[in-house]
Amino acid sequence: MTTNVATVPSTGARVATRPAIAFFALLLLAYSVNAMDRMVFPVLLSDVRAEYGFTLDQSGLQSTMFALGMGITGIPAGIAVARFGRRRLIVVGTVLFSVATVLTVVSVGFADMLAWRVLSGVGEALQLAAIITVAAGAFPRHRGLAIGAVNMAFATGSVIGPLVATALLVEHGTWRSPMIVFGLLGLVLAVAVLVLVPLRFTEVGSPERVVETADSRHRGGAGSVLSWNPMLLAVVTVLFGLVDFAYIGLYATFLREHLGFTPGQAGLAVSLSGLAAFASPLGGWLSDRLDPRLCLALLNVLTAASAAALFLGPPTPGWHAAFSFLFGLFASSGMYVALAGLLVKSVRPEIAGHASGLFITCIYVAAGVAGYLLSRMVTLLGWNSAGLIQIAGLSLVGAALSVLLRPALFSSIAAPGKEAS
Repeated sequence: MTTNVATVPSTGARVATRPAIAFFALLLLAYSVNAMDRMVFPVLLSDVRAEYGFTLDQSGLQSTMFALGMGITGIPAGIAVARFGRRRLIVVGTVLFSVATVLTVVSVGFADMLAWRVLSGVGEALQLAAIITVAAGAFPRHRGLAIGAVNMAFATGSVIGPLVATALLVEHGTWRSPMIVFGLLGLVLAVAVLVLVPLRFTEVGSPERVVETADSRHRGGAGSVLSWNPMLLAVVTVLFGLVDFAYIGLYATFLREHLGFTPGQAGLAVSLSGLAAFASPLGGWLSDRLDPRLCLALLNVLTAASAAALFLGPPTPGWHAAFSFLFGLFASSGMYVALAGLLVKSVRPEIAGHASGLFITCIYVAAGVAGYLLSRMVTLLGWNSAGLIQIAGLSLVGAALSVLLRPALFSSIAAPGKEAS
């Protein structure tokens, strides 16, 4: 029987360094399995489509509908984190996406499979909002770095997952095999988190464990996500979602259909962008140390410059491989991590979960329309103009908005001796 968060004494006790890192590593492993599930389904989609007779449009919806689940659940997930506790939400989220993964293999048609894909996104939103909040609470001196580690865990799963799925597909001859394996692995990790990760680690900084003092009231951070800094960061996050997911969704199509790249050449460029996500802790480190205005403005400008190079540069595989890597470095490892970290820092610790949920909703609602918006502009203006306007142009708008942030209103680091690490 688990202990309710509210009954845990507000002693302020923290977990020692090595156990804290071990507990955090287990949470990251659970998130990596989530990444495996998300990246595996598109790899298996051709087999799914052949069996069920889905059209190309239907297949595309099945592949991306997790984003809808994440988008509609983000803000409620942030509220639930504060209400029900972080560990509980991590376990519930892990169970939800794992069960949805297993249920996908028994789908009878398009509608119920689509429902399972949406449910997997709901589970991921619950899990991610809670893990980001844990990272910020357990490692307050290095919140950006810890959140960067979360993104790196996703990158690890996205690399390992397709490789393992392909091996299982070849071994067993059915797309259902990897889905069942990853689903069951997620359930095992949910139990491991429940049994092995203590509340004194996951709930650090939660409302029930915060004792307000005169000092804590002056450490900064807004008391509501509706304040200036959180709302401005939310707008910048929406813009970034329109940038990053437009690239993720259609850049490979641009290479193959407009520039005439082979599948192997296009795949190399895209994979190098994903490889850059392993530098996510560096993006978090920058957000911990730089003025938030400078950090976001710089990363946005570098993202815009990389995008401009992709759409204006020579149509050679080497050029696109290099600048695709740089785009991933500045966008996935930089902007994504910095925005998540700064949104958490923009509010008081007791509502960090609200900020995490706001980040998830903003970026994944934008993700749901990013590809459609770019495709419409491509039809009207052509690939180069559309890419420059949406991917490079919106990044520059984000850079301009970033300078309007108020650094003095961000929460400061914890007092010495108050951190798990």
